[in-house]
Amino acid sequence: MRVRWWRAALVCACALVLRSAALPPATLGDVVANAATSLNSMKVTGAWRRLSSTVSESVGLKHALRRLQAVPARAARLVHALVDRMRVGGGPIVFTQLGALRGRKLATRTAEQTQYYSFKGIRYAQPPRGALRFRSPVPLEPWSGVRDALEEGAVCPHRFMLFDTYKGDEDCLFLNVYSPALPDKLTGYNPKLAVMVWIHGGAFTMGSGNAFLYGPDHLVSAGVVLVTLNYRLGALGFLSLENEEVPGNMGLKDQVMALKWVRDNIEAFGGDPSRVTIFGESAGAASVHLHMLSKASEGLFHGAIAQSGLALSPWALASEPRERAFELGKELGIDTNNTAELLGYLRATPSELIVKAGARLAGMPGRNADLKSTVALPFLPALEPEGPDAFLTASPRDSLPGADVPFLTGYNAQEGIILFRRMQRDPKLVSELDREFRRVVPPELLSGDEELTKKITNAIRAFYFQQRPVDTRNIDSLIDLFTDVMFLRPLLETVRLQAETNRTSPTYVYRFAFDGALGLFKRMLGITHPGACHGDEMGYLFYFSRLNYRLDDDSPELAVSRRMVQMWTNFAKTGNPTPPVDYESVLDFKWMPVNDTTHVNYLNIDGNFTLLSDPEAKRVRFWDWLYENYERKP
Repeated sequence: MRVRWWRAALVCACALVLRSAALPPATLGDVVANAATSLNSMKVTGAWRRLSSTVSESVGLKHALRRLQAVPARAARLVHALVDRMRVGGGPIVFTQLGALRGRKLATRTAEQTQYYSFKGIRYAQPPRGALRFRSPVPLEPWSGVRDALEEGAVCPHRFMLFDTYKGDEDCLFLNVYSPALPDKLTGYNPKLAVMVWIHGGAFTMGSGNAFLYGPDHLVSAGVVLVTLNYRLGALGFLSLENEEVPGNMGLKDQVMALKWVRDNIEAFGGDPSRVTIFGESAGAASVHLHMLSKASEGLFHGAIAQSGLALSPWALASEPRERAFELGKELGIDTNNTAELLGYLRATPSELIVKAGARLAGMPGRNADLKSTVALPFLPALEPEGPDAFLTASPRDSLPGADVPFLTGYNAQEGIILFRRMQRDPKLVSELDREFRRVVPPELLSGDEELTKKITNAIRAFYFQQRPVDTRNIDSLIDLFTDVMFLRPLLETVRLQAETNRTSPTYVYRFAFDGALGLFKRMLGITHPGACHGDEMGYLFYFSRLNYRLDDDSPELAVSRRMVQMWTNFAKTGNPTPPVDYESVLDFKWMPVNDTTHVNYLNIDGNFTLLSDPEAKRVRFWDWLYENYERKP
C-alpha cells in the first residue's frame, strides 16, 4: 500500500509541476535526478509549512495539497522538493561543473515579452586581491549547495564615465548568463543554442558587462544565449613591468578565463559550446581581435564580431609600458627605480588611489604628445615575454591572420565625435592640435628624419583642412580625420592583410551611419552634433531602458534595431548574417562578404541597408598613397 502511495504522490506532483506556469521547463528533470539529496535535508513539518505558503498561487494546487496530506512522510518530502522548485521565488537551478546556481525566470522588456532565464553575478575566477593583484586569474574551487545568481556582481575598479567618480571593487570577476531555454534532464531536451559572449568597451579603463548598458532583451528574444562579463581595467588590468612577475594583459587573461568557463559550463544553460561567438565594441572589439591572434584563446570561440576597434588600431597596443608603470608610481608618491620595490608599493596601495592616479596620468601627455595621449589611454595591452600564461608575445601585425573563423567588423561613420568627450574635459585640446598637428600622425608614418615628418604632417593637414585652422568651426574635418586614423584605416589594413593569407572563413564589413534616438553614446554624454558617433550602434543591439521607453513600435529606430539584431544573431548561429533560408526574416537583402580587397564590399546601415563598395573612397586613397610612400618599415 505504501508503494502505491509513493507512486500516486510522484505522479500527482509531476502533474502539478507540468501544469504550473511558474516552473521553468528545465527544472523537473533536475528535481527528479536530485530528489534523494533533497529528501535527506528536509523535515516533514518544515515541508508542509513551505508547501502551504504556495496555496495562494493556484486554487488547483490548494486542492491537491489537501488531498496529499495523508501520504507517507517520505512522499511528502518529495512533493515538497518538487513544489519548492516550481515556485517563482525558488527560481530555476542549473548545475555547473563547480556547483549549483539559482537564477530567475523573467520576461523581456520588449513588446514580445519573451520569457528567458537570468543568472547574474556568477564568479568565474578568484578575487584578484592582495598577492593576486597584477597576476593571471586563478580558477575557482567547487562549492556545495546552491549559490544565488540573482544580482550582478561588483564591477571592476574604474572611473565612472558619467560622473567622474570612483566605482567598483577588486572582487569583480563575474559574468552574467541570459538564456531563452534551459535543458531538461528528464525529457532529454537540450536546446544547444548559439552563444554570444560580449566583451565591453571603455578604453580598457572603464565599464562593465552589466545590464545598465547591455540589457539582454533583444538578443535573447532572437534565440541566442548571451554572456556578458567583467574584466580588470586600467592599471589593475593592464599594468606591465615587461618581466615574468608582471608581464601585463591581466584583463585579457580574465577574458580567456571567462571563455574557458563558457566552454565548460554553457551547455547547462542551454548553450552550444561548439557555437560560441565573441563580440565587442571599441576596446572590447580590439580584445576580440586580439583573441583571434592569441594562442591562449585557441578553440574557445567559433566566430568573432569587432565593432569599432581592431588589434591594428593605433590606440590598441602599449608602447613603453614599463616606463608608464613607473610614472604611475611617481604619481602615487612612490619614488623608486627598483621594479620589485615599485611592485611592492603598488600591491599595498588601495585600488581607489591607483584608479585616480591612472586618471590623472590620462590627462598628461608625457614627454611626447601622440595619438594615445590625445585620446587618453594610459594602460593598454602589451607585448609579453614568452611564458606559460603569455597572451600576446608577437606584434598583432606579425600574428595575422589568426583564428580562421567567420569575422564581422565595421565602423561608425562619424567615430571622431568621441573627441567631444575629451574636449569637454580639456577645452584646450583643439588649439593644442592646431599648434602640434603631428600628434595626429600614426606612429608608423613618423620618421627620424624631421623634415620628412614635417612633410607628412603638412600633407595630412592640407588634405583635411586645406588652409583653414584646426578649430571648432572646422570640427567636421577633425571628426573625419580621427575616424580615418583611429578606425577606418586599421580596419581596411586588417581586411587586406587577411586576404593575403590562406584564411578561408568569410569576412563581413559594415558602415553604421544611422543617427537615431538609440544612438547610445551621444545621448549618454549629451552630444547633439549630427552623425553616428563611436558607440552609437550599441543602442540598437542592447536594451537600454532610458532610451527605449520613448519609442513607438513602428519607429525607424526599432526597425533598424530588429534588422541588426537578426543579422548579428544569424551570424552567431550560422556564420552568415543573411543566411539563404530564413522564413521569419525581416531582412530583404544579402550581405556579401569581402571577396576582392581591390574593392571592399560593405553593408551601409543608414536607415536603409545597402550593399556598397569602397567606404570613404577619396579619404582611403589619400591614406593608401601616404602609406605606400612613407610607411616606416619595422
